[in-house]
Amino acid sequence: MAAVATHVIVVHAIPHVLMQGAMDRIEKHVSTNKWVAAKRVTAASRTVVRPSPELAYSACVFDLRNGPVRMRVQPMNDYWSLSLFAANTDNFHVWDNRTAPSGVDIWLVADRAAGRQPPAGVTLVRSPSERGIALIRRRATSESQWPQIKAAQSEDRCEAVQ
Repeated sequence: MAAVATHVIVVHAIPHVLMQGAMDRIEKHVSTNKWVAAKRVTAASRTVVRPSPELAYSACVFDLRNGPVRMRVQPMNDYWSLSLFAANTDNFHVWDNRTAPSGVDIWLVADRAAGRQPPAGVTLVRSPSERGIALIRRRATSESQWPQIKAAQSEDRCEAVQ
């Protein structure tokens, strides 16, 4: 019985511990509810598992304990995606250039949160956890696209709603 209980505890705890480590690494570079653009990937890069040198990555540790977070992601002509991950590593929502060709504008709330509604035209998304990570990936198929990606990154927003 003790072995079963230990197994259940470990299997449940590992994703939370791994995600907390990822959030801690991101928060070393930027505060909560702010995008941080990762350095361009090289053969030596290992901040994400098997990073692709043709992708530009941005991450935001979101914290919904004090209310909603609004995220806006600028579109690109080529592949891009926004993925939301809960505190247990579950991927609970994804948008990309096919599902949201005009970009993304969301109002993220904790699953049990109620109250204020998003402005018109902003999509309400419920998170299963109060903290988690949002990850943007953008593909550059040529060297000339990197300035375009940098410009889009400068317009992306991850902000606590006041």
